[in-house]
Amino acid sequence: MPYPENALDLLTPYFPVFSTAPASTNVFDPSVSAILGGSNPVLLPDEGWPRCGNCEDNILIPYIQINVSSSHTPAEFRQKVGVEAQPGHTVLLQVFICAEDECAECFGERLVGAFDDAFLVRIIEVIPESANTAAVEETRAGLAADRFFIPQRVISGWKPGNPEMLHEAVNTEIEHDDPQYLEHAPAPGLKLLGFPVQGKYYTSIIDRCPKPVLPEQAAEHDVRCLLQLGTDGNIGDEPASPYEVYTVGHTWIEQCTVHPDVLSMTIGGDW
Repeated sequence: MPYPENALDLLTPYFPVFSTAPASTNVFDPSVSAILGGSNPVLLPDEGWPRCGNCEDNILIPYIQINVSSSHTPAEFRQKVGVEAQPGHTVLLQVFICAEDECAECFGERLVGAFDDAFLVRIIEVIPESANTAAVEETRAGLAADRFFIPQRVISGWKPGNPEMLHEAVNTEIEHDDPQYLEHAPAPGLKLLGFPVQGKYYTSIIDRCPKPVLPEQAAEHDVRCLLQLGTDGNIGDEPASPYEVYTVGHTWIEQCTVHPDVLSMTIGGDW
């Protein structure tokens, strides 16, 4: 869990700014920071559409694809992802989940059980022209017309929000009704960085980064919230979509503070 040295420390979250009339829906476009939902995943050359390992080889649908190389993505987030793109390449953070409908039962249930086969979280570096669009089109052509996808929304940027402190469910330094906590309680919904809304119970695919650390790194060997997904139905400040994804708890991606390539899908709540 992301415990700071001082549980009263504050972190800045970043909330999505959705385009009302986007000039492009291409995640590689310079005007785009991220694509929420949709049915157009970026695949590596010779790669097929990712599939669920639990339920009848079902496809995993795109939840969000963030262009880490975009100047419209916050510099603090790009720095924490920690991947510098080679010339002509783009770095993407991609999240796929198993969801037959907005309840996303397979994704939520497998995550609560600490199974990692109903989602995919990854950072890729790709030449835009080399993305395997043929595999995307071929897979889409074989899907039912009513196949569920999260309605596509373009995120043109991210705005810094009110600074947050560690969630009261795991914060032993302050009472939940303290005015200071109420002013800085973690916000629900889709956001970069900040603190997650955790709840009393917690399941993470990786409890602790398995990679070794040097003695001088031990004190900082922890995890941070890199991205909170907003599966509580609170995606942003626009009217709610009828097809947002809901899970039994809040979901977020934890990142090792020493090894930024180690990412873990996590769920927390009061179930």
